[in-house]
Amino acid sequence: MKKLLFALILTTVFLSGCLIKLGNSQPSAVAGVFKSFDKGNTWVERNVFLHSGGVASIGSLNVINLTFDPQDDKAVYLASEADGLLYSYDGGDSWMKVNSFPNGKINSVVVDPYNKCVIYATFGNTILKTTDCSRTWSEIYVDTRADKAITALAIDAYDNLVVYAGNTAGDILKSTDGGDNWRVIHRVDDQISKILIYPSDTRIIYVATNARGIFKTTNGGATWSDMNEGLQKYSGSFEFRNLIFNSGVSNSLILVAKYGLLKTVDGGLNWEPIQLITPPTSVDIFSIAINPENNNEIYYATASTFYKTVDGGLNWITKRLPTGAVATFMKVDPADPNVIYMGLSNLNNK
Repeated sequence: MKKLLFALILTTVFLSGCLIKLGNSQPSAVAGVFKSFDKGNTWVERNVFLHSGGVASIGSLNVINLTFDPQDDKAVYLASEADGLLYSYDGGDSWMKVNSFPNGKINSVVVDPYNKCVIYATFGNTILKTTDCSRTWSEIYVDTRADKAITALAIDAYDNLVVYAGNTAGDILKSTDGGDNWRVIHRVDDQISKILIYPSDTRIIYVATNARGIFKTTNGGATWSDMNEGLQKYSGSFEFRNLIFNSGVSNSLILVAKYGLLKTVDGGLNWEPIQLITPPTSVDIFSIAINPENNNEIYYATASTFYKTVDGGLNWITKRLPTGAVATFMKVDPADPNVIYMGLSNLNNK
């Protein structure tokens, strides 16, 4: 009788978590967050959710991305597909919900590099900002077109009052006063999927679109050029998946597209493929990460498989993902290259 009572209490506590989804006709694979402490050889689930009713799990939550506080690698913000914004102050060991933030899809989150209490996040056609460590949020940008979602944010690491945003209409916006005022600095007539600011010179910015390639500015958005001529010979290279800087190599980036993985070492003028085990265009790559201390260590994931190279792509190690969900996000811990974070989603449940 005592065991039955304990089971009922435990079930009640877990179901009280606001992130538990019920009513699916078939059980979903465990999603949420997994973490590796040995460069992807093994993975452990990190889905403990703390809330006013007790302890639950975020294992049914779909993760879009994880954002690290530049000043504190243990502070991580989780942008979800439908459940709003979460945070962890212990490197993902436990998660809490930002209750002052609306519930729904969060495409992008950025943290001020000089003030950890200043955070920007997208929500639908709006940009929200907190200056008090998520206690309160205010709308700092609202697009009149309700169907035009904000899809990307970036903050200048040199001047933290400069913030960039992109939306589904293809508008690239810039604020020079921390989000109080905005102006459109370029339009590309396609969804803005990612904005990357070059760490060593923040005047250099790369903007990736959903299907029209990559655009670049070298003067903070005053003029733009496209980086697409070198991509045209690769089938599927315009079907964007991700874009990251190639750690430690000047003017080098890695593009994830339907083609596979492509690398540039001259700021996007020329691209060359990274050799994979699978033929070009044959699989979808959903996430990628690179060791910030050794750019020969690259990790990526398809719908079912984790890939790892330690020699820049000459050889690959493959392992099954730790769950049946898809690894939609990966990042190497900025403070410890042995640690990799993986965010997962049940794509059929989005």
